[in-house]
Amino acid sequence: MSRRDGVLLALLLLFLAAVTAAWVMIDRRPPEWDHANHLERAVACHRVLADPGRDRVGEIIAMSSFYPPVVACAAGLLYFVLPIVPLTAQAVMFGFLAVGVLAVYGVGRRLLDAEAGLAAAFFLGTAPFVIFSLTNFQLDLPLLAMVAVSLYALVRAEGFSRPGWSVLAGAALGLGMLTKPPFAAYALPPLAWSAWLAFRAPDRGPRLRRFLLALGIGLVISLPWYGPRLAGLPMQIVNRSFKQAAESGHAPALTSGSLLYYPRVFQPQFGLLAAPLAAWGLWAVRRMPRARGLLWSALLPFVIFLLIQNKNLRYTLPLLPAAALLAAAGLAQLAPSWRRAITWGCLALGVLQVSSAAFAVPPPPSVKPLLGPVVFSRPPDGSDWRHREALDAILRAAEGRPATVAVVANDNYFSVSNFRYDVVRERLPLTMMRAWDGSPLGVQFVIVKTGDQGPDFASAKPDRIMAAFGGGDPWLAAVFPVIAEFPLPDGSRGMVRMRRLVPVAGPTAEELARRLRLSAEGFLHDYAREAVGFRVSMAYRPEALLRGEVDRLVVEADSALVGEFVRNRTPLRARNVRLSVEGVLFHPQRLVETGRLELLGLRALRVHRLTVTEAELLEFVRAQKGFTRADLHLGEGSADVGLVWSGPTLSARLRLLPASGAGPFTLGVEAVSVGGISVPGPLVGWVVRHLDPTPRLRRLPVEVSLAPVTILPGRLEVGSPDGPAEGRPQERRER
Repeated sequence: MSRRDGVLLALLLLFLAAVTAAWVMIDRRPPEWDHANHLERAVACHRVLADPGRDRVGEIIAMSSFYPPVVACAAGLLYFVLPIVPLTAQAVMFGFLAVGVLAVYGVGRRLLDAEAGLAAAFFLGTAPFVIFSLTNFQLDLPLLAMVAVSLYALVRAEGFSRPGWSVLAGAALGLGMLTKPPFAAYALPPLAWSAWLAFRAPDRGPRLRRFLLALGIGLVISLPWYGPRLAGLPMQIVNRSFKQAAESGHAPALTSGSLLYYPRVFQPQFGLLAAPLAAWGLWAVRRMPRARGLLWSALLPFVIFLLIQNKNLRYTLPLLPAAALLAAAGLAQLAPSWRRAITWGCLALGVLQVSSAAFAVPPPPSVKPLLGPVVFSRPPDGSDWRHREALDAILRAAEGRPATVAVVANDNYFSVSNFRYDVVRERLPLTMMRAWDGSPLGVQFVIVKTGDQGPDFASAKPDRIMAAFGGGDPWLAAVFPVIAEFPLPDGSRGMVRMRRLVPVAGPTAEELARRLRLSAEGFLHDYAREAVGFRVSMAYRPEALLRGEVDRLVVEADSALVGEFVRNRTPLRARNVRLSVEGVLFHPQRLVETGRLELLGLRALRVHRLTVTEAELLEFVRAQKGFTRADLHLGEGSADVGLVWSGPTLSARLRLLPASGAGPFTLGVEAVSVGGISVPGPLVGWVVRHLDPTPRLRRLPVEVSLAPVTILPGRLEVGSPDGPAEGRPQERRER
């Protein structure tokens, strides 16, 4: 890089840094949905790294089932030297963009010339959607940077003829995969092109070995995160690409609306002159043999995103490095007089579109057939969405005690995602949850807003709850009175409601207990059917019962089908059942006036005794999707399991070992084989540590405990089958 080029690139990056800083200092809106979730993980990574007593690697790998940790932990590391504020987070985005801009310059300089490299860097840095991405904490701008770095490493590796750069290409591939899973789609075509060059070279043997080395390095770097997710991640990607897109109202795949979406937004996304130059460069680059193969292959992923139903400008953002290089190639192929004039036009329009994209100065006009304005724009907004006021009201009412808070609305600036980020960032003793199904179980405070509740596809539940608070359910409104109210920038009003149980007037405690027992049997019908010998008993204090408190409720049955019948889930036959629920809260007024039991809180659920036979357990397992050909044999202390899918048979022996921490027991897996070939023990242990479901009990909203679980020939037992644990409880009053 010449000194002149370095100065020009530095000026470009300083300009973009100033724009980002100015935007962040003006804007006061909370981070939206996914942005808030990524920021929350950044804070979590920072605290994991700051605590020497934690399993740092394990916890970081487990932070998200879909999003790798590189970007979040980059911000987490920066939080060691800078405060946890929006400007610090966006500094991470700027850092990734700087890397991407320099990488694009390097690719352009090597494949074209230095002037083209500068033009490509300018086109990329001033793209309107890149400016938008600089003001939000998302993974797509870092993904763009890693795609650009991978292209640069592949160019420098020269068909894997250079060992050092081949190793660095492998490292870039691994880090790219740890940025976001779609990296594979962007990187595979250029990687395949480089492998093809290696295969055609006279010294193909050494080159292909270096290619395999690069793949191995990428695999070693990315496998610790992807390994435990290999089974579930592909289905998540398919669901996000089609099922969730349909639920969100996207046009069906292969329709004109879907196929024309990206062509109609390319100019607002990439730039006023850069977009037509890229279209011209796609044809003009055919005369550049060193560049055409790599750049054409780098654009092939566009076909994938054109065909899937889920459409978002973020998904094609990582294609902009290739588009910037094509635009630079198109500019280089113009006649000198035209090239000079268009270069000055690009400089002027580039600065103008940055101002328009970041601050709407000037406001971008809308032009058909484009979707939206000619420049993608999102100016800052200094309006206060009053999160601090809502949380302060809850903290005062909770008097310093931990509390569970439901955020009903799913508005982009007033949702559980951005409130939860506030709570995590400030270390508040609050647990945040979404709008509830059925009853507000465990909810102590509710944050609501009037007016629009968010996107149509996700607003049915908030709309139902707001209708209930608005008069459709007077009992719900009575038990959650308003304790704070404030105006919001969209013209609606925000409110905080607090759960308050008051003693019911009229019936005696004995009469209320009788009604509660009868309604409990009806309530449990959604979870237990075909019960034989069904019994319900309780322990309570009369004055507490009148305000909806039961100390302990015990359910027993000789046999019952147990499951989520409301959701049409496959039930399991359980025998000799005894479980208890402690710290029960219910709505006494609703019970008295309607006869319906509405649970408002549970402190603990304890399973004291339960038996499941081998035949009934196997029937339950085979009813699950993908397990229709499963086999199961229960022996003394272990279970032999066989799973037959379309490929080879998987067999293993399972044991239930003493608990080692979070769960009621530890799952032990041994003698694992696939198609008769034994799987190494260390690999089995690594997979089991990440897939073991028992630690998830720690994250449930109520404490769940099981008596010792034993595997015996022909049956699975929880607790002792002989007599009740802790004595048979009697329905009684306690003073």
